[in-house]
Amino acid sequence: MAWRFIKEGSIKHSREVVEEHIAKLQPLNYNQFRWWRTHTDNVQPLGKRHPLKDRIVNGDFEPSSYFWQAQLSLYAALDKVDLSKDDHQMQMEKLAVDLARHKRLMEDYEKEESARMEALYDAFTSAYKITKSELEEHFLKFSGTILDFYEYAENFFYKTPAENRKNRRGRPPKKVKTVQNQNKPKRGRGRPRKNEILN
Repeated sequence: MAWRFIKEGSIKHSREVVEEHIAKLQPLNYNQFRWWRTHTDNVQPLGKRHPLKDRIVNGDFEPSSYFWQAQLSLYAALDKVDLSKDDHQMQMEKLAVDLARHKRLMEDYEKEESARMEALYDAFTSAYKITKSELEEHFLKFSGTILDFYEYAENFFYKTPAENRKNRRGRPPKKVKTVQNQNKPKRGRGRPRKNEILN
């Protein structure tokens, strides 16, 4: 039954936890082409040229918000079902939109989560001299936020020269040209010709 699928197979968190995460998101106006999306985390990825820490603080690698929207859609579906009156057919009619929303949100979640995880692995393996398998090994042993892991990586891994340049604050001082051979005649205009020197 539809209710059993919702209750036993898909709801992973309490209503309070789901609503707490949803409260952090920005509501979206209705869009007929993306009608199943109700919120956005409003994260605009900074891109590879920015320092790793800035990308982490910006939320580039945070879990996709589509998961919490999908969970919310299941609670919305539960609120519409009256088990004492609704048979299977009635349940399906009442829950059709919410179940369709859940399905599409989970597809969005899996796609975006995969992209964010790939970007996360690429960012850390590029910033430090470490392979993907080594990074996974440290991830599995570590408990904490991505920012916490960054602080750990700063102390544990060896940064590549490229990342060192990104993290350098300010510009290096300009090189001061030393004046040499001040008595040497200048080239170009004003320099006497060879035949004038001989005379």
